Amino acid sequence: MDTLQKWFPFNHKKIREENEQNSSFNASEECIQVFCFPSAGSSASLYRAWCTATKNVDDIDFIPIEIPGRGNHITVPTAASINELVESFLTIFSTVVRQPYILYGHSFGAVVAFQVAHTLQERGYHLPEKLIVAGRHAPHMKDPNPLSSVSTDQEIIEEIKKMGGTPEAVLSHPEMLQFTLSQLRGDLRTHESFKYRGQKLQIPIEAHCGTEDDANKMIVEYWKEVTEETFTVTEFEGDHFFIKSLGDTYLNFLIHTILKTKESLT
Repeated sequence: MDTLQKWFPFNHKKIREENEQNSSFNASEECIQVFCFPSAGSSASLYRAWCTATKNVDDIDFIPIEIPGRGNHITVPTAASINELVESFLTIFSTVVRQPYILYGHSFGAVVAFQVAHTLQERGYHLPEKLIVAGRHAPHMKDPNPLSSVSTDQEIIEEIKKMGGTPEAVLSHPEMLQFTLSQLRGDLRTHESFKYRGQKLQIPIEAHCGTEDDANKMIVEYWKEVTEETFTVTEFEGDHFFIKSLGDTYLNFLIHTILKTKESLT
């Protein structure tokens, strides 16, 4: 299995074809790339359905990212820190990104996407058109979620039941549950390595939140303090995993907001 297949399990063939056809990756007028970072304990499959959404096939290219430690990347150890994860991702990102593009992240994935954007900004690379974050407090604010890497298994189980998103088949299967807990605990350790040091982005930020999530509208509003550009927030019915539970309702909204961004570039 090659590197593209590990990082981009649902898009590696298309990316390889595009790479062969246009190695310089000039600006694309036909499609906007959306790189999607998963939440803690999740994998690229969180976004798999988005890749096959027929309404966006010609205009939006959703690219779920498989971070080390799960899926096609299961043989690679979980990153010891956010910075390690970002640096690892950027080695492959530079070979696949085109213009224009957007970074998207849910929960843990939101802070990874934020740090990717800031690192690109620091190094003078072409920036994404915007950062879209869902289900996470702003990077400079206290985490409202009580989970940590030192939480007991039972504490983690109770919290993931509250947050939703974990299939009952996993919760009721001891071996699958232990595997999930191990992955989640590894992501929590990675997440806890993040330190906010005054980073501010020079791109718009759009935040999405669930009405029943710990990271509610009042909390995600603070993302406006980490950008020097525009900020918007949209609230959706649901818990932490509203991006899944709402199905096409959320996806259609996401497609609409991305297409509006694309149209603004012409």
